[in-house]
Amino acid sequence: MEGNSSKRTAAPKRSKSTNEPLLNRESATALYMQIAERLRAEIDAGTFATDSKLPAESELTQRFDVSRVTVRQAIAQLLADGYVVSKQGKGTFVSRNKFVHDLKPMRGFYDALVAQGVEPKTKLLEFGPVTTPEPLRQAFGEDGGESDCFRLKRLYLVDGEPIALVVSYLPPQASGLTWEQVNRNPIYVLLENLLAMPVAKAQIRIRACSAGTSVGRALGLSPRAALLVMDRESFDGNGMLLERTSFHIRPENYEFTLSVQGPLPVGSSIKNVNGAASHDHAE
Repeated sequence: MEGNSSKRTAAPKRSKSTNEPLLNRESATALYMQIAERLRAEIDAGTFATDSKLPAESELTQRFDVSRVTVRQAIAQLLADGYVVSKQGKGTFVSRNKFVHDLKPMRGFYDALVAQGVEPKTKLLEFGPVTTPEPLRQAFGEDGGESDCFRLKRLYLVDGEPIALVVSYLPPQASGLTWEQVNRNPIYVLLENLLAMPVAKAQIRIRACSAGTSVGRALGLSPRAALLVMDRESFDGNGMLLERTSFHIRPENYEFTLSVQGPLPVGSSIKNVNGAASHDHAE
């Protein structure tokens, strides 16, 4: 009969345990990417709330009928995309919205967080005199003297989770500061209000590095975990160094932004791999 000869589009096969569409094993998209895309969509839809824990590897393995290796690749992709964070010994959790640090206005790390409606908490881990590192001796105006500079280490937390470890070096004049003063005030407040050392300018460098043992322990990360590091040097109006600080930041929830103004200078031609010059001057 004519009705029996018509073709029907086959419905996608579904998992017997969850009744959801199975992965397309004939697709050019790798299985781990399909899993990552599905989990990403569920996070965007609110199926997994911010700070909630993702299902264990064994559950995802059973749900998608794949190996643990494939599940781990999918989770690694979500980590790279900033959708989840890994907490050592606890599991994988949905990450919160990123903090966006605008580098154009000169302000401290604490104030940059507050400007985004965040209420960071801090924990002072160390404050006291240390032998001045050689690169800082002349910068702090010691001229080969024996004065110690002062080092402080401070942990920044948001919603109880560490997001940054800050290590600062202050000049010998910081000897008049107390633990309580340092515990209650950010670096720029210490300099401006308590030491009467106004900050006129700052130089900032941003790099990536692995956490290492001590920083990783403070942030709850493995020593090999990748970090964003913002190195800052602040100077007075005469060019004297007032502080040097390194901010070791968990990268999954943090990004930097900088707006620049034209006009755009047109540079020289660039060379392609084959050595030929390209006429596309600006990218």
